[in-house]
Amino acid sequence: MAVRRIVLRVVATLAAAVVAVAGFLFVHGDFQRWKDESALDSACDGMLDRDVVRGVLGPGAVDVENAERADMGLVRCEVQIDGGGSADIRVLDTAYVGEERLDSLYAGPPGETALAVPVGQGWTGLFGARPKHVGDPFDTDEAEDVTVSLVLGCAEAGRTKGLSVTVETTLDKTLDDPANRPAFARIATSTAAKASKARRCGARLGQPVRSLGLPVNETEYRPLGTAEGTCSGINSGRGVSVATETEREGAPYEMCRLADADLGMRYVLMARFGPYAQEEFADNQEYEGEGVPSPDTPAHDRRPGDRTGWTTAKCSDGQALFTLQAANGRGGGEPGETMGSSELAYERAALSAFAERSAKAHGCSAPVRS
Repeated sequence: MAVRRIVLRVVATLAAAVVAVAGFLFVHGDFQRWKDESALDSACDGMLDRDVVRGVLGPGAVDVENAERADMGLVRCEVQIDGGGSADIRVLDTAYVGEERLDSLYAGPPGETALAVPVGQGWTGLFGARPKHVGDPFDTDEAEDVTVSLVLGCAEAGRTKGLSVTVETTLDKTLDDPANRPAFARIATSTAAKASKARRCGARLGQPVRSLGLPVNETEYRPLGTAEGTCSGINSGRGVSVATETEREGAPYEMCRLADADLGMRYVLMARFGPYAQEEFADNQEYEGEGVPSPDTPAHDRRPGDRTGWTTAKCSDGQALFTLQAANGRGGGEPGETMGSSELAYERAALSAFAERSAKAHGCSAPVRS
């Protein structure tokens, strides 16, 4: 009988311990969930969609760092999921663009070895990827580091005229699989929707992103005469026969590269709209550069010693800027070099063709002629 009582006590003790452990784990699990949900709900001033972030980055424990700069119109946060992905999110009031070096307007990966492509599907934005091993050639991490940046024009009469939402996402998913690419845009589009509502912006939003093209690698060149995107309409010239381009589809920043038959870069043409043009003008004024685009000089043909020629156009979101740069000092851009009349004429024609098509695609006025 005594032995039976001892056995029953042991069994009861073990059962109580099991219940206690189960209760602890239940309470602890609830607490962890509450902590994670609270962190996501308060991240980036409440402008993240918790379910979307979870769906993209994974179910693990959440670590959030907030870095708001209200004096600069910037809200920023970093979200890291244990065992999952991470995202660096920036929401900027575009009225502050150019006032500080906020590094919030995305134009492409470092060095622009691969051209960012339009998000499309009704969004004004860019989709680009950082080249693998750009920082450390011995880094074997295969996670993709991808950026999606969207520009929103506000329709409602309020303090905020425009917003920029930029999200850099790192996931262990290859971009080579088209089915993986839309996931990299989901946090950006959901944050844009919440930011527009929170800031009483009333922006016209795009559609859910179902597909995305790959960034255009520098080796993806084509004969200039077959160009159909950002290099379309530009004729071949002496030493200029090859183009590297992207589609347009409402991108706030466009690029066209022109090269010779040996793939030596000759010219780079760029189009900047809205805050992108605003930032370029502001940077040039800050550093007081000579022979660089200024909002007070609507058009300028490149001259000996200059590196840049430009023109502008009036758009609904402000003054757009179109530039032509001689690559690596080529094309008569260095002091002492002679720029022939035919070369100058080619540059003017190339910039004119580029600017006219880009301005028309964005619903802007005809570019200014110098």
